[in-house]
Amino acid sequence: MNRTLRIAAVAAVGAGSLVGAASAMGAATGSGATFPAIAYQQWCGESKVCSYTPKGSSGGIRDLTNKTVDWAGSDAVLTPQQLAAIGGDVRYFPTLLGAISVPVNIAGVVGNKMKLDGKTLGDIWSGKVTTWNAAPIKALNKGAALPAAPIVLCVRSDGSGTSYGFSNYLAKVSPTFKSTVGFASQTPNWPATAVKSPGNPGVANCVKNTPNSIGYVDLGDSIRAGLQTNVVAIGKSEVTKKGRKTVFILPSPKSISLAGELKTIKPTLDVDLSNSAAPGAYPITITTWVLAVPGRPKNNEVKNVLGYFYGNTAQGQLTGLGFAPLSGKLRKAAIAAAATLS
Repeated sequence: MNRTLRIAAVAAVGAGSLVGAASAMGAATGSGATFPAIAYQQWCGESKVCSYTPKGSSGGIRDLTNKTVDWAGSDAVLTPQQLAAIGGDVRYFPTLLGAISVPVNIAGVVGNKMKLDGKTLGDIWSGKVTTWNAAPIKALNKGAALPAAPIVLCVRSDGSGTSYGFSNYLAKVSPTFKSTVGFASQTPNWPATAVKSPGNPGVANCVKNTPNSIGYVDLGDSIRAGLQTNVVAIGKSEVTKKGRKTVFILPSPKSISLAGELKTIKPTLDVDLSNSAAPGAYPITITTWVLAVPGRPKNNEVKNVLGYFYGNTAQGQLTGLGFAPLSGKLRKAAIAAAATLS
C-alpha cells in the first residue's frame, strides 16, 4: 500500500494546475453510483466545488442524459442505448480503485475464513448451487460447519454499476453464469428468489439482517455495515513457487492496488480491472468513473471537480474509506484527459 500512496507526489503538480485552470463560477452537480458515494460526498463537502446524490449508476446516467446534472458517477460502461440517448459522446474519468466484496451471514461461520472461487460463485449466483452445504462449497471449506439451509441472494433493486462489475467478473470466470444469467449488466437477470434492495448500503443491510445470505457490496459499505469479518476470500489461479494453484485473496487496499497496476491503459480510460492476472490482486476489483459530456456549459466546473478528486488530499483519504488510490500511470493519464475536457 505504501508504494501506491507514493504516487500522490507524482501527479500533484498536474492535479493542482487542473484546478487552477478551471473557472470557479459555481459548484458542479453530480449524481449516480452508490459505490464511491462516501468518497464523492466527502470530497464535495471539503472542496465546495460539487454536490453529489447517490442513486445508482443507471440513475446518474439518466440524469446526465436529461441534463439535470453536470456530471455522473458510474461504475458501469454505458450501454449502446444509453450512449445513443446521451448523444453518442461521453468521457470516462476514473477516480479511485475499489473492491466488490462478497459478505455472507452464516451462523457459526466466520466469513473471512470462508473460501469461494469464481466457478462456485457463478454457480451460486446463477441458481445452480442453492444450499450452503452443497458439495462445491464444502470442498472449498473443509471442516466448516455449513448448514443445509437455502442460500439467500441479496442483490440490487436499482440499475447498478456494482451489479455491472460483479456480473462482468462472473461472466468471465463461470460458463454456467454466462449461459444462464448472461454478460455484464447494470440489471442482471438474477434468480427470482433473490432479495432486492436499493444501493450498496441496502445490499449490505440485507446480508447483515438475513440469515444464510450472501451479497455483493463495495468493501467500504461492508465495513460500515459491520461486515468486515463476514467478507469471504475469493480464489483465483496463480503461478506460485509450487506451480499453478488456486490462491484465495481477501479485499484490502493492497490487493485492490495490485489489480490497478496496469501495463497499458486504454486512451478512453474505460479500463476493466476484474479477474486481474497480477499476483496477489483481488479478483473483483473495479474502478469507478466521473462521466462528462463534451460541450456541456459547466465543463469548466467539472474540470474543477476532477482536479480536486485527483489531488493529494482526496487520493490520500481513500484507504481510510475502504478504497485505494489510482495507480500512478492511471492517475497521470486521467489528469491529462481531464485537462482536455471542454
